[in-house]
Amino acid sequence: MRYLLLLKRLLRKKTYILMLFLVPFMVFLLKEVGDGSDSIMTVGVYIPGSDESSVALKGELNLGENKSDVTNVSYIEYPSSDLLRADVAAGKVTEGWIVPENLDGLVETIAENQVPDDKIQIVIRESGLSHLLGKEIACSKVYPSVAKKVFMNYMAAFYDGDMSEEKVIQLEKTYNSFGLTKSLFQMSYFEEAAGENASIILMPLRGILALWMMLCGLATSMYYLEDERNGLFLWWRTPVTVARDIGYYATALAAPTVVVVLSLIYSGSFTSVDREIAALLLYELTVILLSMVFREIFGSIKNLGVITPVVLIASAVLSPVFIDIKAIRSIEKCCPVFHYLSSIHDFYYIKTLLIYAVFLWCLVVLFLKLPVKVGKVFKANLL
Repeated sequence: MRYLLLLKRLLRKKTYILMLFLVPFMVFLLKEVGDGSDSIMTVGVYIPGSDESSVALKGELNLGENKSDVTNVSYIEYPSSDLLRADVAAGKVTEGWIVPENLDGLVETIAENQVPDDKIQIVIRESGLSHLLGKEIACSKVYPSVAKKVFMNYMAAFYDGDMSEEKVIQLEKTYNSFGLTKSLFQMSYFEEAAGENASIILMPLRGILALWMMLCGLATSMYYLEDERNGLFLWWRTPVTVARDIGYYATALAAPTVVVVLSLIYSGSFTSVDREIAALLLYELTVILLSMVFREIFGSIKNLGVITPVVLIASAVLSPVFIDIKAIRSIEKCCPVFHYLSSIHDFYYIKTLLIYAVFLWCLVVLFLKLPVKVGKVFKANLL
């Protein structure tokens, strides 16, 4: 009954309601943007030539009848280089490729291991990591034509340059017959998680929701300290203080947990019920215990307010929310968000998340059960 009254009191707080509604609104916006395009960058392309290499490049970029195919990089064909440059300057496309009219000549020069006079121009508005990726992609798209030309030059040398037109056609047909129509690579997780088909823009969503859950846990610690200062727990005594406190935090985090589940389902990031629920409940317990540890160590609303942004920023850096820094893997394992995000596709991290929760449980018991003097000494050593 007391927990229901606590939940009723929380639902009457405007800040709590606002915190709950901000997340669905964010997920809605991300999904709207994500459904619009699955591309990480948009490249404008101007290919004026009609030679064999130019036609082949258009085919590689799906600029023909199949240009609606969805890829990680989308391409838009332009009728003139001036219009392409204007759109790059206006930020309508990430970058622009201006291809020489005689692309066959460029390919022939490269195949002969020489430096061409005319080159593919990559027009950018500002430097960035995506443009390094664009340069590599441009090279990969032209490479098939270069490889074919190298092969034909080698065969011409093998026949001492005396090849009939029929022989050239036969060699080209043979070469094309060995071409691969599908990718050699297929991404899969260590453990398959059926049902996840989120767009690239929505990929950081799970990590953002995990950070938001941690923020809710730390905010609950502030509510707890306020209730403690107002004498709430003088009338709410229990022989098992740890269980009472966990119930207090679980009540406050019940609504955020439901919001997280609904957000994952709505965004299309939800995988399987058993894995999602197990990982989320373990992560919620870990957040509760970690928030209790911070509450006991820092002991005031002001101190918790100071360390909250530090904890969230550190968790974002040490977890694969936006980027995974494998060089500091041993440090990353100190962050519960890392274990939660990794556990969705690897059962091993479900176990490590459980171990993490048990370790925090022991810390909480030490803080709440040991005599006051011993507890103060223990906290002083941690600080």
